[in-house]
Amino acid sequence: MSKISYFISNVRNFHKNEKLRLYTSRIIQVLIAALLIVLITPTKSSFKYEFQQGHYWKHDNLTSPFDFAIQKTDKELEEEKNEIVANHKLYFEYSEDASIKMQKDMEKNLRSVCEKQELSAQETDRVIDQATNILDKVIAHGIISNFKSENNQPNENLSIIIVKNNIAQEHEVGEYYTIKDIENIVNNVMKQNPANFSSIEYEFVADVITKNISPNIIFDKKKTDDILASQIEDISLTKGLISKNDKIISKGELITQEKYQILTSFRNEYEGNEAGSNRHIADVGQYLLVIISLVAMVLFIYNADKSIFSNNRKMLMIFTVIFLMVAMTMGTLYIEQKYLYIVPLCLSPILIRTFFDTKVSLYVFLVSIIIIGFSVPNSFEFVFYQLIAGMVAILSVERLEKRSEFFSTALLVFLTYSAIYVAMTLIQDANLKQLDIYRFIYFAINAIMLLFAFPIVFLLEKIFGLVSEMSLMEYSNTNSKVLRELSMKAPGTFQHCIQVANIAEDIIHKIGGNALLVRAGALHHDIGKMMAPMYFTENQNSGINPLNELSNEDAAQIIIAHVQNGINIGHKHKLPEPILDFIRTHHGNSKTKYFYYKEINENPGMEVDGEKFSYKSRRPYSRETAVVMMADAIEAASRSMKEYTKKSINDLVENIIDGQIKDNQFSESDITFSDIAEIKKQLKVNIENIYHARIAYPSMQEGNK
Repeated sequence: MSKISYFISNVRNFHKNEKLRLYTSRIIQVLIAALLIVLITPTKSSFKYEFQQGHYWKHDNLTSPFDFAIQKTDKELEEEKNEIVANHKLYFEYSEDASIKMQKDMEKNLRSVCEKQELSAQETDRVIDQATNILDKVIAHGIISNFKSENNQPNENLSIIIVKNNIAQEHEVGEYYTIKDIENIVNNVMKQNPANFSSIEYEFVADVITKNISPNIIFDKKKTDDILASQIEDISLTKGLISKNDKIISKGELITQEKYQILTSFRNEYEGNEAGSNRHIADVGQYLLVIISLVAMVLFIYNADKSIFSNNRKMLMIFTVIFLMVAMTMGTLYIEQKYLYIVPLCLSPILIRTFFDTKVSLYVFLVSIIIIGFSVPNSFEFVFYQLIAGMVAILSVERLEKRSEFFSTALLVFLTYSAIYVAMTLIQDANLKQLDIYRFIYFAINAIMLLFAFPIVFLLEKIFGLVSEMSLMEYSNTNSKVLRELSMKAPGTFQHCIQVANIAEDIIHKIGGNALLVRAGALHHDIGKMMAPMYFTENQNSGINPLNELSNEDAAQIIIAHVQNGINIGHKHKLPEPILDFIRTHHGNSKTKYFYYKEINENPGMEVDGEKFSYKSRRPYSRETAVVMMADAIEAASRSMKEYTKKSINDLVENIIDGQIKDNQFSESDITFSDIAEIKKQLKVNIENIYHARIAYPSMQEGNK
């Protein structure tokens, strides 16, 4: 009991100020995170009624407190726009300049041809006069230019607008000549207007007129597009009016599509009016709601996993992910509301799950979509979509054994969104005729964007100094460069690290914690010994210990140096900080007791400076690092036992762990006495299994061969 009392007293004294600083830090983080979220989200007064199309109105009779217009749906606006585009008029400009140019060019070219034909001046003038008369008739009729339009294909009955001398008149395309038929048209006009042409003259006059004709009724694309844009811009966004004191809906009434539009219009008008008149009050209310949500999340994390709560980097990463999800949603909402379901909000649970457990990722995601739900339209429907899809995403990345799992996760999220959309459509419209194919495209884009989780995880690891489960699996591979080097330079230490990893992993499964992190950390905890492998007994095969040739203090310093050497090697191989922490903490600030006690025994009566024999490292700060310290000490000590009985193993475990407790090595870790009791029990089982007694196999006697 004296050991326990001593331990509790030290823990209380240490944690008193530490807890105050930690709680203050979390409060500040929540307040800042909530402020940033409110600053980027639109403020609106909350509409107190929830409703869905196809359901019944569950509230009391609703009467309008003010006049408001009924807003058209996106579909109605789109239909009106499509109708305008399909029926819009094409504008053409009559060009007097083109007509004059045709006349001049024809006269010039025709005079040149007449000279080649050796016609007299009088004959040339006669031919030009007759040709000009024919050309004037063609020009007067009009030659229309070629044109293309998405929804108006050229045909004789197509109605167009001709602008001549700033006067616009409506005509049909068939009233005018077209360039492609100009040769036939010229021949017909010449036949209908007989002139005194010889056969040779007729041929070259028709050819010259045909070659010099160009459109004089020219398609004006700019004016056409400008007028079309103006017509689309003039589309009314509303239809009908609800006056003050008019009944909007009665209790128990079915919410039809028409009623749904009226209710949606009323909600939008209500939120707009209230937010405008009480903006600051609404800001305060929204700020408080976000704070409450974040506080609930922090309290959950505190109870679910105190190691996350006490780690500033982990908490900052969680707040950052939430803020980024809110920012992406608000940015999309600002651009276009219909693109809301493109936002890959399921990235949030996937990212959190790669670093933490399922419970934490689900709760963080739940708080994220609740906060976002304050500002998005149809919040119930939105939250339902995201919650179900997020749960599917979390379950699909439960193990994270392969990076390719992100592809299956993306597919499952797409199918989940699609299934919910079909179900919602059946509820609201009672058929599938209203299904919007673009909604499925949005879901597909959303799912594809989930594949960016892989590079984002890498960035988060680098920014916050954390390590994901995928990376931990890579660091747990004994074929990695640093572990292969350890196995070659210090094979005994390598085997020791594997044993410690196996033992620590078994323990953490019993008491709870990150087993992958424990394994990766334990495999690397002694890599510093490869700098001087022969100074450590597990690597000494010749029976010669070079430490015996050194003073106790020098020997202790060589042993102590393996911690800093390990950190240096870890930095060289770019090991993440969470793994380096196992190297730093596996001896804490304990003493190299063998050389310390040896120094005391060899110098009776003299005061020995314990600092010279102590590790200058941090004590374990988590249950994972504490477990590796215990497993390391027990595994190393068990190698020097003379006999392996239940009693000797029990005494070894009890003495070493109690010594570490007395030495205050676990005062900074969130490990309980119940955990320590379970750890002792598991350590004894592991050591017994490693060194279990084997029966002696009988040899065959000589006479029986």
